[in-house]
Amino acid sequence: MAKTSKDTFGYLGTERMEVRELLGQLATALEEMAKAEGAEAIKTARETARRLAREAESLVDDFAAKAEDAKTAASEHRDELEGLIRERPWVALSLAAAAGFLLATLVRR
Repeated sequence: MAKTSKDTFGYLGTERMEVRELLGQLATALEEMAKAEGAEAIKTARETARRLAREAESLVDDFAAKAEDAKTAASEHRDELEGLIRERPWVALSLAAAAGFLLATLVRR
């Protein structure tokens, strides 16, 4: 399955697209099976649904692991940022003021 989008960090955001693709495939498979008749069609639909459910579950598990990694990385960077702010409070204050000024200028337009 090809990933159709990529987020800024390269590892989050694509899982939702893949889950949507899997659900679309499931819907298509169910529509095709509804058109056909007999026990074989029901068996095929059941197998397809189970396969797609396993794939979706795998994507959800991967997404949860990546979200936990992102949370850990953000926590590490937060500690680093707090340290820099404590070392150079005037620089941090100046950057915050500049960001506020820039945001206010953009909002006014």
